[in-house]
Amino acid sequence: MPNALTHPDPRDFGFASFAELLTSRAPIPGEDPHSFDTFRRGLLASLTPATAYECVVAENLVEIEWELLQRRRMREASLRKTISEAILKSALSCARAIHNAEVNEARDEDWDEFIAAGGDGEEWDDPYPFDQDAAEERVAKLVDEVLSNIATTQAAAHKALTEMGVDLIGLMGAAYAQTFGAAVRHDTKTQELERRRREVRRDYDAIQSARPIEHEGNRGDIPDAEVV
Repeated sequence: MPNALTHPDPRDFGFASFAELLTSRAPIPGEDPHSFDTFRRGLLASLTPATAYECVVAENLVEIEWELLQRRRMREASLRKTISEAILKSALSCARAIHNAEVNEARDEDWDEFIAAGGDGEEWDDPYPFDQDAAEERVAKLVDEVLSNIATTQAAAHKALTEMGVDLIGLMGAAYAQTFGAAVRHDTKTQELERRRREVRRDYDAIQSARPIEHEGNRGDIPDAEVV
């Protein structure tokens, strides 16, 4: 009878785990600290590579999945930035219009009195100036809140901006149009990564299905795989 075929033991090669064959990955600014390591451990636990080669191919899958996530994050961050800037600009314009509507009558009366008293129009000092700094601070707070992950905070800011006259849906549409080129590039890369993922996963599944089978005297099937 032939000798039983079993999975190689990493200790036979001087490793505690075949994962030691893989190089560490330096973080990229913008990523959540340590999130890749957690992500990688979770996916490897799911893929359960049992040999050095399976570990290398599994790592390729991890990298592809991670880049897909980062592509989506970058695409959304670009759109979020464009929308935020548009909301800020629109809300400031609305705040100025609201202020002017509230003081116009009183301003006109003061103007008429000033001119009637012999005042020179070039020396007119508006007694109801728009407080740009205060408006910017208030609007910036609303923009932060409308991007909040807290539903009630987001809803309240959305309502406040809408009541000011900010067309959030219109601004979102304009932002999509403005970021169309960048979005297309991200989408194209995403489609390429998804194709690569399918190909690598097909190869990985083929490698796993070709694992050596233990012969008589053993269970007669593939032993439970463990993350390596």
